[in-house]
Amino acid sequence: MKQILIASDLSERSERALRRAITLARQFASQLSILHVVDDDKPQALIDEECRGAEKALSRLLEQLGRDGFQSTPRITALVGDPFRVIVDEAQRIDADLVVMGSHRKRLLGDVFTGTTIERVMRLGGRPVLMVNRDDDTPYGDVLAAVDLSEASAHALRSAQGLGLLSPSQAGVVHGFLPLGESMMYYAGVEREQVNEHVSVSASQARAAIAAFLRNEGFEEMSKLLLIEKGAPFEAIEAGVHQFQPDLLIIGTRGHGGLKKMLLGSVADAALRHFECDILAVPPSCNR
Repeated sequence: MKQILIASDLSERSERALRRAITLARQFASQLSILHVVDDDKPQALIDEECRGAEKALSRLLEQLGRDGFQSTPRITALVGDPFRVIVDEAQRIDADLVVMGSHRKRLLGDVFTGTTIERVMRLGGRPVLMVNRDDDTPYGDVLAAVDLSEASAHALRSAQGLGLLSPSQAGVVHGFLPLGESMMYYAGVEREQVNEHVSVSASQARAAIAAFLRNEGFEEMSKLLLIEKGAPFEAIEAGVHQFQPDLLIIGTRGHGGLKKMLLGSVADAALRHFECDILAVPPSCNR
């Protein structure tokens, strides 16, 4: 990757994200851009003061973390406006390959109706977003990808590999399946043994389908660590994260709008709120 944008709000969460972004920039010889956004709903004098203070604070922090080992000098910028819009616009301006952000605050009811900044950037920014949770900036070791049979999953795998964050021979895959007709079988009084056999056959079919999908997309090596879990997508991912304990979870996102998006959210949103590993959320396509 050539361009990394790290959005910092000067919190401890953002410091973890900055350390990760620095590691990635050094690892891949990327240009690192560090952005802080100041709310524009303030007097101009206060806005100017906050911009200057943020740039100085980020410069000091970068000095503490070390300025050596970069291919080019990191850029530090403080801009004014709505954080979501400024981050998306800046990512577009520098053609960022990856946007790095710290884990968000959990504001419960407010999040339900508006979404956090990171969720909005992830859903609508059109670029891969890395949410950093872990207080560890060493290169990623154990990586888990949540996969279904969609183009969104295939694109997420290709993007993660292109960014250098996925080595197929060392990564695991988790997939959830729901046995067709299982509840109806119980309702009709079918013996548990027969139901279990039906579930087993469904699991085997799901495994074969995912293995074929990975093979067709050029990720056959990932079939070696394949967890097929009965349940809805999030339940399956939760089981996979619990079993594999990954450093990084890769997940493709889908764009949804309207009331369904507002009230139900998405699997990716739920993952952002729930898991403690780092999460790479890849949108269906990038707005380039």
